[in-house]
Amino acid sequence: MDIRIYYEDTDATGIVYHPNYLKFCDRARSSYFFDSGVDIQEDGGYLIIHSLNCNYLSPAKLGDIIMIESQITKLKRTSLDIKQTIFLRDKAIFVLNLKMLYLKENKPSPFPNSMAGLFKKIILKDTKDKI
Repeated sequence: MDIRIYYEDTDATGIVYHPNYLKFCDRARSSYFFDSGVDIQEDGGYLIIHSLNCNYLSPAKLGDIIMIESQITKLKRTSLDIKQTIFLRDKAIFVLNLKMLYLKENKPSPFPNSMAGLFKKIILKDTKDKI
């Protein structure tokens, strides 16, 4: 997913304000659902971020176009690990690793079939792209 950096994304120096990298990654994850037609809140459940770790490698600036790559690195019954990398001109500038849980009635619950199917399709696509 490509995103252009606008004034609203930057601080007073024209550098992307650090929490916005997390917002960019969230948009990229959400796009998988919107593009596939799978309901994010299907069956009364929802995805939450359980934990995350991020590394800021280099800044993006006003007017830059960044590209976000997302990869599911582990899929379990109720959780998944995702690695997201933001690139600027083919150079990684931000890396996010996160664990997400699917909750229903505030308890970890198995993913609905449509959501699990989407995740498996994404993993299969990533595997084919790397071969």
